[in-house]
Amino acid sequence: MSCLDERKILTREKRLSTVSHYNGTLETLKDELLGDEIRQRVRTFSQTTYDEIIYAVQALSKIEQAAVIVHGAAGCAASGIYFNQELPFQWYSTNLNERDTILGSDEKLRRTVIRVCEETGAKTIFIVGTPVVAINNDDINSLLPELEEELNIRVIFIYTDGFKTKTAVNGYDIVLHSLLRYIVEKTGASDRKTEDFINVVTLSENIETLDSVTKILEDLGISFLLLPQYASIDGIRLAGRAKATIVLNTEEGGYFARELEEVFGVSYIETDVPAGIRGTRKFINQVAKALELQERAAGYIEEQERVLQKYVKKNILAGRQVFLQTGTAWTERYIELVESLGGSVSGIAVPGVGQEDRSLLERLGTVKKTLPVTVAVGQPFEKANMLAKKEADFYLAVREDAVFAAGRGCIPVSLKRTACLGYEGVKQLISRLEQAEKGGELRRLAEEKEKAYYKASWLRKSSGWYVKQEVK
Repeated sequence: MSCLDERKILTREKRLSTVSHYNGTLETLKDELLGDEIRQRVRTFSQTTYDEIIYAVQALSKIEQAAVIVHGAAGCAASGIYFNQELPFQWYSTNLNERDTILGSDEKLRRTVIRVCEETGAKTIFIVGTPVVAINNDDINSLLPELEEELNIRVIFIYTDGFKTKTAVNGYDIVLHSLLRYIVEKTGASDRKTEDFINVVTLSENIETLDSVTKILEDLGISFLLLPQYASIDGIRLAGRAKATIVLNTEEGGYFARELEEVFGVSYIETDVPAGIRGTRKFINQVAKALELQERAAGYIEEQERVLQKYVKKNILAGRQVFLQTGTAWTERYIELVESLGGSVSGIAVPGVGQEDRSLLERLGTVKKTLPVTVAVGQPFEKANMLAKKEADFYLAVREDAVFAAGRGCIPVSLKRTACLGYEGVKQLISRLEQAEKGGELRRLAEEKEKAYYKASWLRKSSGWYVKQEVK
């Protein structure tokens, strides 16, 4: 049965037994994933982290023709400031206070929705839930139909509360569930209209990465619709008309593609992650085969890889150790990319693992079984602690900042503003590695600062001393 039959989607812990806290070795993690139920863990200490509300706000922040109301205290909406850097993101806060928390905030929400409708002209208003709303138990679902009828606008409640899950990526699932349930046009698989484009599901990829991937599609003559990032409400409505769907990060957007296939009849082209030369080649061949473009793709791959060889021959990581922080679904290809440049991986940090990652971990059979693995979002202390015990030459962070690693003598390399996928991603990674290695003085200053920040006694503790097995 499709998850869309339900108003709310189950958390990743319940659907996929996802673990967001773990610290150990690759072998131990693989053994745990073999069981029917993965043992959950809790952190007795967190230095910094994201939650599902922030992920939900991020997913909504780049949708055109939409406005977002964060229903809670003003601080709950603060992430909107950050996500407003690239696009004019229209977000509001109901700014609930103590009185609203006790007596209810229906009227304040009503006034905010009316104001947003008048000021923005948005076609859809999303209301993001917060812990305050979960506590005061506002009857939002009774209010929304009245507002929709009064204002002639779609108003959708995003069921985030910050309590039920420790897995931040669950915020993406909740948003995608709402888009599929309330925005995408409903047609039966037999009578749906098919148009000449494919869906490209993207949630966290930066603009440089998207430029790299979309250039490949454009060069192959493939029309596409990016969603939900950089899509309009009108564009998302058409997702059910696509010939097929591809996902750049299955860990984040796989749910959307699977439901589109099951409920709307849109084929899901399951592809490799287009990271590194081999991964990009496999990605292109998989898409080309599904769309019957094999001949065109073969010539394109040959041409691009011939140009790329002059970059790869530099072997910039020869004999170097790399601690790798990346998305779970991207891990295999990024390990392969590091090794293709002459390096080896000394440790891995990923945001979460679950039952759907079993095959991925099995494919990492060539990696040492004793390889340190941390499962966490944020938590720079945990990674700094691991680096203090197992030296690395480079700390490569695909999505997040890496400057803290300088304090452990590593060369920090963040791809936060760099293309991470496609052939262009390989070129830009090599360029970033070269730039980072030249920044010796900056690293020395950062190292002095960070050494003073983390006390030696703290770093001598086990890197997972505060990660405890959950007691039921």
